[in-house]
Amino acid sequence: MRSPSRSGRGAGRVASVAAALLALAGCYTPSTPPPPTPSPQRPFTVMSTDPIRVVDPAAVVDQGSAILVMNVYQRLMTADPGSDAPKPDAARDCMFTSATVYTCTLNTDLKFQNGHQLTSSDVKFSIERLTRLDIAGSSASLFSSLRRIQTPDPLTVEFVLSRPDSQIGWALASIGASIVDEEAYDADEVRMPDQPIIGSGPFLVSRFQPDELQLARYTGYKGRTPARLPGLVYRVAPDSGTIEEAIADARVDVVWRGLNAAAITRLRQQASAAPNSPDGFSIRPLPGTRVQQLIWNPDSRTGQNSDVRKAIALALQSDRTLDSIVPPTVQGYVSSFPVGGVTKPRITWSKRIQLNLSYDPTSPDGRDLANQIRSRLEDTGGLSVRLRPDDPGADLFLADRKAWTATPVAWLQPYLTAPPEASRSAVQTLEAQYRAAADENQAQTLIGQLQTRAATDLTVLPISQTDEFLFIRVGVDVDQLSFGPGWQLGLWGMSDG
Repeated sequence: MRSPSRSGRGAGRVASVAAALLALAGCYTPSTPPPPTPSPQRPFTVMSTDPIRVVDPAAVVDQGSAILVMNVYQRLMTADPGSDAPKPDAARDCMFTSATVYTCTLNTDLKFQNGHQLTSSDVKFSIERLTRLDIAGSSASLFSSLRRIQTPDPLTVEFVLSRPDSQIGWALASIGASIVDEEAYDADEVRMPDQPIIGSGPFLVSRFQPDELQLARYTGYKGRTPARLPGLVYRVAPDSGTIEEAIADARVDVVWRGLNAAAITRLRQQASAAPNSPDGFSIRPLPGTRVQQLIWNPDSRTGQNSDVRKAIALALQSDRTLDSIVPPTVQGYVSSFPVGGVTKPRITWSKRIQLNLSYDPTSPDGRDLANQIRSRLEDTGGLSVRLRPDDPGADLFLADRKAWTATPVAWLQPYLTAPPEASRSAVQTLEAQYRAAADENQAQTLIGQLQTRAATDLTVLPISQTDEFLFIRVGVDVDQLSFGPGWQLGLWGMSDG
């Protein structure tokens, strides 16, 4: 689910790009397609209900678009899921050369998929472009400490910081930090989906349209995650039933998200009944990787009312199973929100307040959960809730969310970028102190204080953390590390028998 905007500017850019994508009558095909590869009876196929809304790394705020960017573009750093430190990708190495200078040395002879050399100048251009566009919900805010970027030579990038920041390496592993060709991308405009998609990652785009992405292995990729397959198709299904039919008809090799709870139960029962079927599927659980949150739109006038925020938090407390914005699976987690028990929301206003609640209609069971939340809020007697699928102007957003990296700061991002005005100064101070902390115990204390303050301000409410499931056709292998730093799907680790 896309995060709410801090102002109409960021949301407007993303909405206009998404609208242009959905309105495309044709598709993008490169002028110089890759050499043909032997094709089986059908291409290797990955299915999901997550649509690809934008193709520009600087504008990505949703999971479907993250799949394209994670696999087609490259970043200086990357990280395995659950890792406690980022690792080099386009970079040969990155390190602090002083307290406020983070220096990266690029791999030699990096090239974009259009043949252009990838140099330190492209890295500088890409990060400066990300922070200039500053799309709300993107990973731009992870670069809050960045003062300037220097490129003393084509292979060296120096990130000069305004203050010590232990999180800068993680920021460089985030989706928005993907490297684009400065000769091809506009510095001030989001790239439209009908323009060539040019990265330097493990795959290149051979064809793109709203419901289907065709990828081919980029043989010029130099980095940590080379593609194992010569090519594949990522296909967007309209609903869970379509994916279930594709599984039954053996028209899909890997399913990523999109299946609702009932379908998952049925398929798990089928897999248990016939575990050795040659045309069957194995089911791989991904523990704790699906997180649901309720996020206030910073532009909502109703959301400025602390009594309303408290009433909503209490109304949902008995259903809540997650007790912090930072999930327990992330290092730095501190329990901070009450869960369970008997609660009685306090209504301090005389007339029912009308709220708009947005949800992602492509998210599995998203509408059902939105309906449940609506019922709980209306049961307070002081609220009337209208469901508005995919509405950037809604008061509240039900977010089926993955953070850009598996770090406390990335998980707290919606709160840190838009705390209540009364808390803003204290939140900024705590965040800066946490980023600068050299002592691990001090860092844990500071990040705990941020989580506790978030539980007081109630602009972001944790709802639940559950497993996701990867459905894999028998004979197909998916590497355990085929995921990005925030559990974004990496297609590079897939292979077919």
